[in-house]
Amino acid sequence: MSEKITLVFPRLRRESNVWAPLPLMAVAAPLMDAGFEVELVDGRIIHPHLPDILATAGGSLFLGLSVMTGFQIRDAVMISRAVKETYPDLPVVWGGYHASMLPAETLAEDYVDIVVRGQGQIAVVELARRLAAGDSLAGLPGVCYQENGEAVLSGYPELADLDRFPSTPYDIIDTEKYMVDDVGTRTMKYFSSQGCPFGCGFCVETSMYGRGWAGFSADRVLDDLEHLVNDHSVNAVDFADTNFFVKRRRVRSICKGIIQRGLDLEWAADVRTRQFIDFPGDLRQLIYDAGCRRLLLGAESGSQEALEHIGKKTSVEDTLHVARICNELGIIARFTTMFGFPGQPEKDIEATLRMIESIKAINEDFEVHGFFFAPYPGAPMYQEAVRLGFNPPRRTEDWSDFDLTELHTPWVDPAYKEKVDMVIDFYMPFASPGPELRRKIADGGPKAAAYQAMHRLAAWRVGKRNFDFPLEWKLKKFRTGRH
Repeated sequence: MSEKITLVFPRLRRESNVWAPLPLMAVAAPLMDAGFEVELVDGRIIHPHLPDILATAGGSLFLGLSVMTGFQIRDAVMISRAVKETYPDLPVVWGGYHASMLPAETLAEDYVDIVVRGQGQIAVVELARRLAAGDSLAGLPGVCYQENGEAVLSGYPELADLDRFPSTPYDIIDTEKYMVDDVGTRTMKYFSSQGCPFGCGFCVETSMYGRGWAGFSADRVLDDLEHLVNDHSVNAVDFADTNFFVKRRRVRSICKGIIQRGLDLEWAADVRTRQFIDFPGDLRQLIYDAGCRRLLLGAESGSQEALEHIGKKTSVEDTLHVARICNELGIIARFTTMFGFPGQPEKDIEATLRMIESIKAINEDFEVHGFFFAPYPGAPMYQEAVRLGFNPPRRTEDWSDFDLTELHTPWVDPAYKEKVDMVIDFYMPFASPGPELRRKIADGGPKAAAYQAMHRLAAWRVGKRNFDFPLEWKLKKFRTGRH
C-alpha cells in the first residue's frame, strides 16, 4: 500500500476568480510518479475547508502547504495549528515563497516542522522517501528542519530541467471549478517555466532561483496545451510564468506548433518591455497569429529616476513604444505600476499619471493597475528598505497583512496612498473608461447616466489636475467601508 501525502492550498484574500493550484500540482506530479498517493485540498473552493483538511490529513506521511507572503499566511497558520493539535506527530511542511525566504523564522513556529526552499519537485520526493523510511533529513538540498531545538538550514537547490518531471496533473483537480471567463470563456492557468534571468529590485525571483530559468521544451508545452484543449475543453490559457518569453527559439516553436496542430486557443503571458521591443517583427506577428491576445508588462513608473533606482533597465519611452506595437498587432496590453519607491514618491504620481494618459491615448482598452512598493523578504531592495526604517514583522503570522495594495514603508506618508488610490485607481479609470465601463454607459437608463456623469467629471478632474473637494471619492470610500 502506497504512502499518502496531503497537499493543501490555503485561502487567499480575493477569490472572485479561483485559478488552479499550480504550485501544489507541480510537486504532486513527481510524488505520484514516485509511487506516492497524493490528496490535494484547495481551501479556496471548500467552505468550510478545515474539516475536509483534517479528515484528509489523517494517516498521511506529511501535510504540505504552499504559502505566499501576505494574507495566505493567516489561513496557513490556522490550518497548521489545527493539524498539529489533531495529529501532533504528523510533520507539517511549508513551501513556497515565504518559507523559502525566511526558513529560520518559519521553523521557529511550533506548527511548522519542515521547510522546502525554492524549486521543490526533487526535494519533496526525497523528503517523502526519507520520512517513509524513518531516515535523517541531513544533507537534503533545499530542505530545512528543526533538530534539538535548532534550525538546520539548507540553501536553494540548483534549478533543474523541467522536462525531467511529469506533466502538470490537471486530472487530480476538478478543472470545471477553475475555469475562468478571462482571455477566453474557458481560461485555464498553466505553468511552462520557472525563474527569471532579470533582477528587478522589488522582486524575490532573484533569491528564489538565482536568476536562473528553466522551461518545458516546446513539444512538452504543446502536448500539455493539446491535452487541455481536447480533454478539458479549454479555449484559452493564461501562462503563469514569471517570464514566458526568455528563450526566443522556444517561443517561436511553441507558436508555430499551436498553429500547425490546429489548436483553437487564445492566450496571455508576461513579458518584459524591452524583450518584446527587441523581438523581430516576424516573431511578434507570429505570437499574435498563434493566439496571443494579452500581454502583461511591468511599466512600474513614469519616472525614469525611479526606473533606474529599481534596476528595471527600461525607459518610459519603451513603455509607450511597446504600447504602440501591441496596438498595431491587436494585442491588449495590461501594465502594472508601482508607487512609493525610495526617493521622491510624490513626483512619481504626476509622472506616472502622464504616462498612463499617454498609454490610454494609444488605446483606451489598455489597462494600467497601481500597486505600492512592499519590501518582500529576499528582494534586492529589502535591505535598503530596512536601512531606511522599514521594520519587518518578527513572527510568521504578522506577515499576513503584507500586501501590495497597502503601505508598509515609513518614508511614505499615508496621505500619499490616499492620493494614489484616488487619482490612479478611481478617477483615472473613469476618465479613460475601458470596454466594460463603456458598455455600461451605452446600456442606457439611470445607471448609465450616472456613469456618464462620473466619466465627464473624472475627465475634467484628471485633465485639470483638480482633485479639490473629492466628494464622489469620499462617497465611494463610504460605500465600500473604507472611511
